[in-house]
Amino acid sequence: MKICKALTGTVLAVGLSLVSLAVPASAFEFRQFGDWGVSCDNAYDCTISFNPATAPADKAGLSGLQWHRTIDPSSPLLMSLPFPPGFSQKADAKGNFTIAVDGVERYSVAVKDLSRDDVLGTFGVKEPDGLRSLFSAMTKGRVATISFSGAAGVISSDIKLDGLEDGGRFIDNLQERNGRTDALIAFGATPPPTNAPVHAIDSLSQLPDSVLRNLSDEKSVCYTTDDQLAQADAFSFETSTGTAIILPCGPSGAYNQPYQIYVGNGEAFHRSEFPNVSDAGITVLETVYNVSFDLKERKLTSVYLGRGLGDCGVAHYWNIDDSATGNPLVLTEERGKSACDGSGVGADKWPVTWSADQRDTTEK
Repeated sequence: MKICKALTGTVLAVGLSLVSLAVPASAFEFRQFGDWGVSCDNAYDCTISFNPATAPADKAGLSGLQWHRTIDPSSPLLMSLPFPPGFSQKADAKGNFTIAVDGVERYSVAVKDLSRDDVLGTFGVKEPDGLRSLFSAMTKGRVATISFSGAAGVISSDIKLDGLEDGGRFIDNLQERNGRTDALIAFGATPPPTNAPVHAIDSLSQLPDSVLRNLSDEKSVCYTTDDQLAQADAFSFETSTGTAIILPCGPSGAYNQPYQIYVGNGEAFHRSEFPNVSDAGITVLETVYNVSFDLKERKLTSVYLGRGLGDCGVAHYWNIDDSATGNPLVLTEERGKSACDGSGVGADKWPVTWSADQRDTTEK
């Protein structure tokens, strides 16, 4: 089964919190480079947002430009632009955007040629050649001027470009494009692979019937709607013997999103479990929380938060055994902290309560 993500141009909010574990279904990775922030989800779909430390001097409202790229081989670079202040769909239908870099116009597009997201208040731009050329010019420039001309008037905003190139380089590295022909910055002669090793799941229509029947019962704890799925950072990853699918198990709580796992091949999948440890020995969990996926290190992490600050809870860490014929997860460590006392914020600061390394040393 090949699970693919449609290029929907979904926009992540500018100014994502650096403490992403406190927000269920948020980006699993966030970095700040100069005036630009990069956020990526568990399917390694990434967004670069103009995110300055201080608010832009002008209040024209066109500074919320974002770049988007999925991990799919040779995927197009997409851009989103904010609605200009006072935008009217009918009156501004003939409006036009232009983008100049250091005073030289590099891109122009008419409103009629853009897709519109009325919920987010953004326009989606998909024009592979023109956008790659614009992105390249912006990574070499100092200031970009975004202008809109239409019934709402003539409006423009200046945005600094410091950090944009580093943001693109970070995405190349995270999506493992370095040295490939489809890299943003780190170009090379290596062609991209045929398929990506991880895929976003945004819609129930992407799932086989063997999984859907477990999600469709409204009385089930794991009953999941399309809207919940789209917001939950669901994904699948490939191993040498099959596919693992990580899906939400119903809606999220205040700061914990539960997840379930399915493993299989083709159309045949079954619900599996997450390896766990207890006082009685090795056991399993049907549901874990706030998962994050490390493609390069082949690891999966779950963090249950006792409260939003992230100073207490339980964390599990699994390696991925690509040669396993069934569930590919191998438990390597558990961390926990029961005292919600304001110290030890972040699971990496909680005490280790179980470790495969400690067990191996004891046995030897």
